[in-house]
Amino acid sequence: MLYLIGQILVIVLVGTFAGLGLGWWSRGLMADLRPPATKSEEETDPFGARSRLEQCHRDNAALRRDLRETADQLEQMQKATELTREGDMVGRLQAAEVRVQALLDDLQVRDDTIAVLEKELDALRARP
Repeated sequence: MLYLIGQILVIVLVGTFAGLGLGWWSRGLMADLRPPATKSEEETDPFGARSRLEQCHRDNAALRRDLRETADQLEQMQKATELTREGDMVGRLQAAEVRVQALLDDLQVRDDTIAVLEKELDALRARP
């Protein structure tokens, strides 16, 4: 019985070492297939990275400036087209007044609801 346990232990150890050996050997083969990862000088130079970051910030600022200028031009063009259509402006103004009134009514309803809920909350807090 002890002899069988010894044989099983030896077979398990031989299998383990064979697996480790095959893994080590295949790792070496895979390392040969992979191209060497060489970093360029730009990637490792911290001053280069800083200059690239500063360039990105400058580009970002320039893009924001262009966006702002374009938005201003668009707004001016919209105002110019709106001024040419005064009859349409009266209709828009009336529609805007209706929307404002609806929003004010909705706001009043919400304020009333909040006041009711606060009263209920105070009543619940006052209850022992």
